[in-house]
Amino acid sequence: MHLRQQEWRQNHGPIYREQFGPYKTAFVADPKLVREVFRNEGKYPQREPQIELWMDYKEKRKQAHGVFSSLGEEWFKARSVLNKKMLKPKVVDGYAPELSNVVDDFIGRVNELRSTTSDKTVPNLQNELFKWSTESIGTVLYEKRFGAFSQSGAVESQSIITAVQNLLAGFIKIFFMPVWVTKFYETKAVKRFYQSMDTLYDFTDKCVEEKLKDINERSVDADENSEAEFLTFLVASKSLSLSEITSNLVEILMAAVDTTSNTSLWACYCLAKHPEVQEKLHKEVTSVLEPGEVATPATLNKMRYLRSVIKETLRLYPAAPENARFMQKDTEIGGYLIPQGTMVRIPLYVMGRDPEIFDDPLTFSPERWMRGDDTHPDYHAYAMLPFGHGTRMCLGRRVAELEMQLLLSRVSQLYLLESKNDVKPISRGLLSPDSDVILAFNDRT
Repeated sequence: MHLRQQEWRQNHGPIYREQFGPYKTAFVADPKLVREVFRNEGKYPQREPQIELWMDYKEKRKQAHGVFSSLGEEWFKARSVLNKKMLKPKVVDGYAPELSNVVDDFIGRVNELRSTTSDKTVPNLQNELFKWSTESIGTVLYEKRFGAFSQSGAVESQSIITAVQNLLAGFIKIFFMPVWVTKFYETKAVKRFYQSMDTLYDFTDKCVEEKLKDINERSVDADENSEAEFLTFLVASKSLSLSEITSNLVEILMAAVDTTSNTSLWACYCLAKHPEVQEKLHKEVTSVLEPGEVATPATLNKMRYLRSVIKETLRLYPAAPENARFMQKDTEIGGYLIPQGTMVRIPLYVMGRDPEIFDDPLTFSPERWMRGDDTHPDYHAYAMLPFGHGTRMCLGRRVAELEMQLLLSRVSQLYLLESKNDVKPISRGLLSPDSDVILAFNDRT
């Protein structure tokens, strides 16, 4: 998909139209035009098409809509509540201690796995990062550990991880599937989708009920400005019903896991492929942290190059190869009339590698994002928006950035990454490597 979009951009220019399943779409691949799209997204933006089978599941199970499946005022209500615990920097910083504990477990797992290979490579690194990401977001949303790295982890915890994996792997298969088809033939993908959703909802319902009981026993008051305690705030504030809380937890969990683990995998791959960048990052991390010291939000704030490495990774390998907005009124973009209801698709992968937008676009150069660097020009503010923009930008952006900074600072502190193979990005809903990323985690001396 992303390669075909590059070809379309070269053949048709920065704005063109195409049919995408049942939707009329317009591609906009120029930063100035992207700015116009977001300026006209409306009070209640709609990002992606609603998945018909997902809506059918919610109706059959009488589940509330969450922040990703809802529209209009219903979306705005949920988003307004969730923003208080997901986008305030001070609040997000409060998640750091538990997230660091998960990084500890990931490092322990890396050391265990690399000890089994002669060249210090970590088998199935992508799956280990998936477990790290699932465990991390679980500590934020559910205020509990899933036990992803526990050798004797609870069966329930492992079933949650498996359910998330099955859902993310199967979403692309059910995206355009009409509900009427399932009345005649229920595919394996559909059965797995329903079973996995049931697993997540049953688990989350139980967690919410347990939290409600705990709050009632302790007489907890809601404080949106306190650090951490995401689920406690949602239940205690009573701004959302228990059913709405459950759906939001499930939907955020599904959205957060693959995106963060994928970006972290690409970042490690890029560092291994660019020793000079890896060494520069190591020098920054070790200049801020003492040997054995764990990063905190305060010390991470001093690591400008680390943030630039993540940003450059997202330029070349955005978690999702595109973003989208449905136009809520007839709008003129770039001299063309975009009718109301048109889905405008913003090809992030294409724009990130466009020589008209970025100089030397195929070179991995975190320096381009460093203030004061005079080797690269200033870029348009809308040239790179991996987390989206506006009121419907990525809800978990700050949490994801904190997770990745904590992980990559520790990896850089401890290891010299060495790449053992070459991979290319392919579109599987998200932008993933076309084969296993094989990296050696060599000890720093």
